[in-house]
Amino acid sequence: MTSHQGSDFPPVYGDIVLVESSRKNWFSKITNGLSIGNKIKCGYALALGVGIVGTSIGLIFGDHYQQQALQQQQNAFKELNLLYRLQTGILQTRTHQQQLIPLVANLKLYKQEYSHITNIHAPEIKQVWLELQTYIKTADYVNEKHWENIPLLLKTYEGITQTYVQQLDELLQQLDLSPLTDNKIAIAQQRLLKFTNSELALKFDGVSDELVTIINASYEELTAATTTFKTAAQIRIQIILASILLSVIIATLLALLTSRTITRPVELLTNMAQRVTKESNFELQAPVITTDEIGILAIAFNQLLHRVKYLLEEQQAAAFRQQQMQEAQLLQSEKMSSLGRMIAGIAHEINNPVNFIYGNLDPAIQYVEDLLAFLQTYRQEVPNPPLAVQAYATEIDAEFLEEDLPKLLQSMKFGADRVRQIVLSLKNFSRLDEAEAHSVNLHECLDSTLLIVNNRIKKGITIERLYGEIPSIEGFSSSLYQVFMNIINNALDALEEQHNPQDSPRITIATEVLDKNWVVVRIADNGSGIARETQEKIFEMFFTTKATGVGTGMGLSISHQIVVEKHGGRLTCKSEVGAGTEFIISLPVQKQHLPKDT
Repeated sequence: MTSHQGSDFPPVYGDIVLVESSRKNWFSKITNGLSIGNKIKCGYALALGVGIVGTSIGLIFGDHYQQQALQQQQNAFKELNLLYRLQTGILQTRTHQQQLIPLVANLKLYKQEYSHITNIHAPEIKQVWLELQTYIKTADYVNEKHWENIPLLLKTYEGITQTYVQQLDELLQQLDLSPLTDNKIAIAQQRLLKFTNSELALKFDGVSDELVTIINASYEELTAATTTFKTAAQIRIQIILASILLSVIIATLLALLTSRTITRPVELLTNMAQRVTKESNFELQAPVITTDEIGILAIAFNQLLHRVKYLLEEQQAAAFRQQQMQEAQLLQSEKMSSLGRMIAGIAHEINNPVNFIYGNLDPAIQYVEDLLAFLQTYRQEVPNPPLAVQAYATEIDAEFLEEDLPKLLQSMKFGADRVRQIVLSLKNFSRLDEAEAHSVNLHECLDSTLLIVNNRIKKGITIERLYGEIPSIEGFSSSLYQVFMNIINNALDALEEQHNPQDSPRITIATEVLDKNWVVVRIADNGSGIARETQEKIFEMFFTTKATGVGTGMGLSISHQIVVEKHGGRLTCKSEVGAGTEFIISLPVQKQHLPKDT
């Protein structure tokens, strides 16, 4: 846009002159029959009408398509949720069924796996299948243009999931493992393996394979709905701005056709409208210096600006919340970085004297053993020592010293080793500025975290480690320390506030491999649990249920960002009031990079 001193619209004036000269005859016939007041009224009505109608059209048009896009987004989210639940249930069922084969020899673990299938995953699959059948018959699904993948899936695999669960249950009921013998174990494993490779099981796996394609199609629908939502918002703003610009042009034309008595108010209003358009500053208000039609127009224009300002503030509020979240994350990163440097310095200062003590303990133990051996030899060679020696031995209780001194040194060695372990955990935790992903041993991260928070683990709280055989993953160990620290601290807070009176306070940490390419870490407590309405907000920035000054509401939000955005994983929460809470951290063995839209 070319800039001109005093006004942004001189070319418009030139065009108006050409129009007046070329259209003078018919324009004169129309205007000569109107008084000045009526001309001004018509002009005001036209300017105000363009602004209001344009804004209304923008709002109605944008709201209509935004509501449609929002409904499509909600349907897409609902569809993805159902598909993910079905896929998870099928994968979990197959995983637990396959794990039954090596667990036949261990009846306790065998029954646990069997219980997972019959009590958790089988009902979940049945429920989700029914919900999908209901969903595709709803008006929202029928009216929207969907791929026919879901109806085709339900039709193709109708009865497969129920038959699979039923036959598996029948097979497990038929297995006679009491009393447990090698022959029964072999027979049971053979029958389970045969069932695993059966045609029904392969069809059951086919449901999961089909779900991958269907989920990708649902993601495309979600992306399209999001794009439509953004486009509608842009069109609405464009129509509003166009109506404002058109109102400004009409107000400028009126200024050329009015007398000197109304020139100044019209110019003020026009200049204000130009400033708003140029600066996009909807805080401005046109001065109302008359009570005639121009004053009414100024009031209406101010109301229009107020309405547009309100609409833009809604958009700016969303951007501000995003900026506030980023600033909070930056502040938290700086705090953690400072904490890491301080911890590293403390660990270094402690490590030097501890290494000196620990390095000299083994020689000291050897020297003491030599002295005790020398004393024993002396007793054998001199069975009747002088009276002075006997008296001094009695005074110092030599027999007790011989027995207690090695124990004392071993206790010192154990304590020094404990300090070294704590220092090592502090040094690992202090490495907060990792630029590149590297191999991470999750068991070491968990053990180091538990060692750091050991002072918070009060007497009576049990830490149960159910570690499986998992590979190292590619990631950022210091960030994962933060995740484990936040979740374990929250579990300890829950147990300190209130726990299930039927069980002793307990935190269970379990690890397992999922589909060979994923590792799952489960951290569960038997505290009071989290209400359903609260679970929907726990990963939001600044949301906390703790007292002011105790919780910042950033721990779980940052943990979610670390797991999902930084490692390409998933962080979910399962909780029931009165039964406890479980956080499930799913991490890929090889680091993934997810698209922002996803």
